[in-house]
Amino acid sequence: IRIGLLNGLNMTSLGRRDKNIYGTIGSLQELEDLVSDVGSKLGVEVVPFHSNHEGDLVDFVEQHDEIDAFLINPGGLWAFGEPTKLALHQSGKPFVEVHFANIYATGHDSVFTSQATGTVMGFRHFGYLGALVATVRHLRDSRQTDTA
Repeated sequence: IRIGLLNGLNMTSLGRRDKNIYGTIGSLQELEDLVSDVGSKLGVEVVPFHSNHEGDLVDFVEQHDEIDAFLINPGGLWAFGEPTKLALHQSGKPFVEVHFANIYATGHDSVFTSQATGTVMGFRHFGYLGALVATVRHLRDSRQTDTA
C-alpha cells in the first residue's frame, strides 16, 4: 500500500506558527518523517509531497497512479482549492482531509470536505497519524471485500 501525503500552501512555516494550534511539531520535514515512520510500522509506504503551488499538487495526483490513497492538508487551499479537489476525486482513490485545527470552529468550510472519504481536524500533527491508520484499515478492508 502506498499513501500520498500532500501538504499545501503555508505548511513550510510549521515550527514558527502558534503552538496552541500547531503544537510542538518543529517543521514540515519532521511531520513527514513522523508520518512515514508510522507508515513503515503499519507496513505501508508514505510518499510525501509539498507545494505552495496548486498546479504542482494536481500534477502529483495525476502522475502517481501507484498511490492507493491520499492524505491531504490543503493548507491555504481549503477555501479555494477546487482544481486539487477535482484531481483527487477523479483519481478514484480515497482521500482524507487533515487539518491541525478544527477549521469549522472558526466558522470556515473547506471545499475538500464534500468529496473526501473522511476528515480529521483539531488534533494537530496527531490527526495525521489517526488519518493514516484509518486510511490503511479502510484500504485493507476494501481489498478483503473485493476478494471475498
